[in-house]
Amino acid sequence: MIAFFKRIRTTYIYHWIIWVILIIFKLTMDYSIFGSFLILFNLKVFLAFFIIFYLNYHLLLPYIIKQKPRTILIITVSFVVIYTSLMILLMPPLPQHPPDFPKNFKKDFNHSLSFHDIFFKIGLFSIIFSTLLFFVDKWQKNEKMIKDLEFERQSGELKILREQINPHFFFNALNSIYSLSIAQSKDTPRVILILSDIMRYVLNDKNTQKNNLNDEIINIKKYVEIQAIRFNKFNNINCQFYGNFDAYKIGPLLLLTFVENAFKHADLRKGPLHIQIHLKDDVLDFSIRNFYEKKSEKFNDNKLGIKNTKMKLDLLYPEKYQLDIDDNGSEYKINLKLQLD
Repeated sequence: MIAFFKRIRTTYIYHWIIWVILIIFKLTMDYSIFGSFLILFNLKVFLAFFIIFYLNYHLLLPYIIKQKPRTILIITVSFVVIYTSLMILLMPPLPQHPPDFPKNFKKDFNHSLSFHDIFFKIGLFSIIFSTLLFFVDKWQKNEKMIKDLEFERQSGELKILREQINPHFFFNALNSIYSLSIAQSKDTPRVILILSDIMRYVLNDKNTQKNNLNDEIINIKKYVEIQAIRFNKFNNINCQFYGNFDAYKIGPLLLLTFVENAFKHADLRKGPLHIQIHLKDDVLDFSIRNFYEKKSEKFNDNKLGIKNTKMKLDLLYPEKYQLDIDDNGSEYKINLKLQLD
């Protein structure tokens, strides 16, 4: 029952506001003219108003809009012609001379409602008013439906992209473990444990569009630890993290994709790999830089993760990010500025 009234209150919020304004306006005008609120008379007026309004709003208009365009035109024209004709035919005769209002006109005001008043004056206003409000409500519902469909479309696309990125990410991580196992590194169990933590995190948050930024940063640190163990003979992996990450959310694996792509292609013998993540004034500044050895075209085209990440940025942060990628043939730079919510 509570949910029912809550739905009514939410659905007809504009109705309640407009009705209150109309009632207050009518009572104020009556008081300024007649010196009274005319409670009984106005009760009859608004009762007739409500009945005609919602008969048109809930019965007539929903029926009409379901018809074909030609039928709608015929119904509309027929209604206007018939209504106008009846209004002219049933209109009471106009007085020959201006009415002579008595001094006690305000007190002697006739509180009755004629058939002509209800059917034409009140009825015409009710029909016009309810028709306008009906199409405003219809437009709002259509806008909400479009937004819901767009959200579902984006969610579906993000799910597809995520299913593509995750195997890509884990494939690269398993390659790292494979390299350690070939070298019979004592750190192999540690790397497997870290990777299992990452896999658990990814699988647990699979249905969310955005994750806590601090959790994503922790995941990046775990991945960097895997790579640091793998490249322990090179002491040139530099990471800097600044900001209150726990207060924001971000798309899952959005930054990690750039990081794992950099490690995949980096040649640490040529120079260090730099990762910087700074957060200030709701703007995330992420940059990564690494050297690499020029290889075949097949190597250069293997950028599925970067491509999918760009698509995720377009879906999750339209017009809220700036992504710059610079490749001079030996050094690869990425800088992402992202406006967080």
